[in-house]
Amino acid sequence: MENKRLSKRFLLLDSCPKKLSEPRRYERYYLNNQTRVQKKGQKYEKEELSINNIVLTKIEISEEEFLNLIKSCSKKIIRDSYLLLDCPNISIKVYKETYEGLSRIEVDFKSKEEMDAYQKEYWMGPEITDTPLAFDARLIELSQEKFQEILKQFKEKHEDQ
Repeated sequence: MENKRLSKRFLLLDSCPKKLSEPRRYERYYLNNQTRVQKKGQKYEKEELSINNIVLTKIEISEEEFLNLIKSCSKKIIRDSYLLLDCPNISIKVYKETYEGLSRIEVDFKSKEEMDAYQKEYWMGPEITDTPLAFDARLIELSQEKFQEILKQFKEKHEDQ
């Protein structure tokens, strides 16, 4: 049986009080739900994903192949990724263009026990691990209206707390 990703995801509603790395730009284009190509910095990759959004295979491709493949993609995600300098298992994804307004915190774990025991930091917003906002492959399935509706619900929920 395939493993589930060992991560929790939260919204970032305010600024992060921690020191961050320089951003790394990701441009992701989905050929379908299980195949994506991406430009990560100056590197081009093609990835095959499992149903649980786990990368099964990743190969480096040429810029020319990348440009040819993205012609047939209808969905794309552009985001900047930052690592927390004092916590390399925590990253922040800041979305651009279509998904502007979404800033997601990702916390990766080495074991299920570590994940189950984790208590979020005071500066982290509501948990979104089991929502369409948690993974790019699920995010692209949302209409713009549905994306805005879900994001607004989480932001309002946080304001009520």
